[in-house]
Amino acid sequence: RWLESARKVAEAHGFFSVECQACLGLGEQAMEEGRHKEGEDLLRNALAAVPLSEHDGINHWEIPVLNSLINALFETDAIEELEPLVLRHREAAKAKSAREGRLSVTELRSLFFSARLHEARGK
Repeated sequence: RWLESARKVAEAHGFFSVECQACLGLGEQAMEEGRHKEGEDLLRNALAAVPLSEHDGINHWEIPVLNSLINALFETDAIEELEPLVLRHREAAKAKSAREGRLSVTELRSLFFSARLHEARGK
């Protein structure tokens, strides 16, 4: 229940990073418990808070939120919604690799998401 409390406080006071984290955690929890619609909505809310939680020009929550939302949407076969998110993940992953000066595991995951989307569209 602490995630729900954190979300309420964050929404009331404009703590977007905390709101993003709380919605991410609540969304993942809802997905695990089989409450897919609620989980997807919470993960979408987390993604909406991502641009507002940027720190020093870097957003530390975009990739984790995209990972969870993309996985949730694959789970519920929401294929049409996936393409722009997979592309966004790819761009965020490339930027992370550039910042780190090496190929990031996140970039490999983005390629996996692209392949998975291609396979899902072929069904």
